[in-house]
Amino acid sequence: MSNKTTLLGMFIFISIISVEAHDGFFLKFSPGFGYVNEYSNNDESGLATPTKNHAFGWGFNDKYAAFIADFGSLIKLNKKSGEYDYINLDAFGLGLTYFTPVKINISVAAAYGMVSFAHSWWEAIGDNKGEGYAMNVSLDKEWALSKRLCVGLGPHIFFLRTMPPSDYSFLNVSMNLFAVFYFDPMN
Repeated sequence: MSNKTTLLGMFIFISIISVEAHDGFFLKFSPGFGYVNEYSNNDESGLATPTKNHAFGWGFNDKYAAFIADFGSLIKLNKKSGEYDYINLDAFGLGLTYFTPVKINISVAAAYGMVSFAHSWWEAIGDNKGEGYAMNVSLDKEWALSKRLCVGLGPHIFFLRTMPPSDYSFLNVSMNLFAVFYFDPMN
């Protein structure tokens, strides 16, 4: 390896490890795949692909951020439920992230959730089957590519329960990749 390549590698390494503060606005795009279990009348389970755990937020110091959460999944049913092949879970709410010193982010969100049945993957918004509440927890390992862009990977768990008369309950466990863009450069 040449001296220039070694010097460039050391410069990139030092610039990445010095990125810590998450002040200001950020946008997170996080698709993934996973498994969902239903704990209600249909007793369905299946692969959840895709899943999502998106956020738009604001880091108010180097340890905490508040965000608007958009999470959910699309479930391919093992057996056809009437004329439907998919169940779409969507949730929209508020959350809080704690940035640990080892660049593992712990996020918790509470949200309004909705369940709909869909005919096909391309028509994920189907017939509304209930509304309720949702909770989301994710642990994300983050790697900085620059002072504005980070990528990462982490498990994402969410619970969604609708209110009567539908009374559905779902537990989704997935692994999500993500990219975060920070509007203000990180320190």
